[in-house]
Amino acid sequence: MSQWVCSPIKGQPVGEIHAVSLNRGDPVAFKVPDGKIYLEASIKFSVVRREVDIYGHPVGSSERFKVSTRGYMYSVMSSDEEEQIAWHWHPDSASDVKFPHAHIGTAALNPEGLLKKKDHLRTGRMTFESVVFNMIQWGVTPRNLNYEEILEANQVAFDKWKSWG
Repeated sequence: MSQWVCSPIKGQPVGEIHAVSLNRGDPVAFKVPDGKIYLEASIKFSVVRREVDIYGHPVGSSERFKVSTRGYMYSVMSSDEEEQIAWHWHPDSASDVKFPHAHIGTAALNPEGLLKKKDHLRTGRMTFESVVFNMIQWGVTPRNLNYEEILEANQVAFDKWKSWG
């Protein structure tokens, strides 16, 4: 079983950028009908203090702090560790590409096709729940039969508190 591991938080966590990584950054294997696929995932976040909600209304003490996503890297690889698809958002990196985007791996591309491995396909913000949903569609067996309800509830909560896209 894998777990999310958070970078060390020193001092006051508000306003600083922190990171969590799945399985300490090592790929996690999942069975699919034709073998295995592997997932790597990391998310950057900060804790934000809020005085008002998105409508300008004062917030209560239970809503004063929220976690804000500051970037992510999700990558699904084949058993030979070749990237199939990846979703990235790294607005604070040295890259010129600041918007959320996807990469299609070489194994999924046709040499005569329009898409190239280095293309940045613009996407909306991608939640980890969306990655898990896609993996289930590709044949990963969910551990919980109520996975659709769980993923949808998490997505609704994310949508309620997100501050953009």
